[in-house]
Amino acid sequence: MAEEKINYGRIKMKAGLEIHQQLDTEHKLFCSCSTKMASREPIMEVKRKLHPVASELGKIDIAAQYEYLRNRVINYQVFPKEACLVELDEEPPHDLDLEALHIALQIAMLLNCEIPEEIHVMRKTVIDGSNTSGFQRTAIVGMNGYLKHKGKKIEITQVCLEEDAAAAVEQSEQAATYRLNRLGVPLVEISTGILSGFKPEDVQEIAYLIGIICRSTSKVKHGIGSIRQDLNVSIRDGPRVEIKGVQDLGLIAKVVEKEVERQLGLPKSKVSHETRHVDPSGLTHFTRPLPGADRMYPETDVRPVALTKDYIKEVRAKLPEPYTKKLSRFKSKLKLSNDLAAQIINSRYLELFEEITKRKKIDAPVVANTFVSTLKDLRRREKLSTKNVNPRQFTDLFDKLASGEIVKEAIPEILKYLCQNPEATVSSAISELGLETIKKSELVSMARALVKENPTLDRDKIFGIMMSRIRGKADPEDVMAIVKKIKRK
Repeated sequence: MAEEKINYGRIKMKAGLEIHQQLDTEHKLFCSCSTKMASREPIMEVKRKLHPVASELGKIDIAAQYEYLRNRVINYQVFPKEACLVELDEEPPHDLDLEALHIALQIAMLLNCEIPEEIHVMRKTVIDGSNTSGFQRTAIVGMNGYLKHKGKKIEITQVCLEEDAAAAVEQSEQAATYRLNRLGVPLVEISTGILSGFKPEDVQEIAYLIGIICRSTSKVKHGIGSIRQDLNVSIRDGPRVEIKGVQDLGLIAKVVEKEVERQLGLPKSKVSHETRHVDPSGLTHFTRPLPGADRMYPETDVRPVALTKDYIKEVRAKLPEPYTKKLSRFKSKLKLSNDLAAQIINSRYLELFEEITKRKKIDAPVVANTFVSTLKDLRRREKLSTKNVNPRQFTDLFDKLASGEIVKEAIPEILKYLCQNPEATVSSAISELGLETIKKSELVSMARALVKENPTLDRDKIFGIMMSRIRGKADPEDVMAIVKKIKRK
């Protein structure tokens, strides 16, 4: 591992994070289009060429100038109900979506940020083709925040509410194609201060903490591409290198290690301020010069939003429980392992898990394992769609487990049946599969009969024979206890 070869303190590694998390709102940030991104076939395609504009200081950003000189044709795919004249830059943006603003403010408050009195939208020049207008709209919703990691205070310099960029389909030196259904989807950009004195795995853990704080709102999107991390890395007081597009959280430590190795392998004069893109192996490749401060200017088409004291007080009073506290509670009170607690926190079934474990006196690890392991096995091994099982069916399933009508070993077969027969009830699945719990008296009779028929077999073999006959109908621990108590004549 690179960590064993590199003394990160000696080389004075500095890092920074920019976390981009899509918000799960009904509408896009500046229009009423859907944010579902469900359409697959475009209804039309529009061709454009983009040009840089000067900032309010009268300067053109170096990164914008670089993209302009590439002289590429940009093709934009348009999708029904998911793109309109706003995305095509043929109509001014509408007012800022208030649902997105509310979620962004919650995230800023959970990160202990100061909240501005007014929200002002700015334009950030971006002419790589990912924005039809040639700029991205962004607004600061929180500043000077922090979170804690291993006893250290991690600075959160700002939280911004932004419109997501269009999604790249294909790119070449002559042209690029983008999908417009992602353009305008609300996201928050969370920027940390300089992370000095940390190792690559610490940077990854900090990114994870920020991610679960965002998920505390239960209003962020899940899945590939819904959260993206940009990294800033420098060594020995050298120039800052920005690495964009790290989608896999588990890749962050490796990307930092690889980038440090790359910079250490170059003469100091050859390391430059630049933006690089990461590939699946963790290696980075030059994209363009690093953007400067000359790409921001006010958005004159969107009205500022005043945040009254009463409104801020109301948002703060209804803040959800931070997932960092939820994680700790799951481990201490529900007795989940570190790994299982982290998995259920990241699961789309988190709310259902909490509802079930609050309603019934039930073994929480069994419920969590069902959602994060059993369902995964059904998807991977059985190739089944677990989306066919609805929340009511899950609730009924665990009600029957709590009442003793089924044992936990029956859960995989019942869920498999429900995946294949989504209109079935839990009761009908149990009946059809013959998975009703066997009474203790029947188990005792079965064990006695087996011992009588096989007087020379040891207890383990008797137990094995019984479990082969009643698997999924009785708790193995109960069966073993009964076998041990049976006396031989």
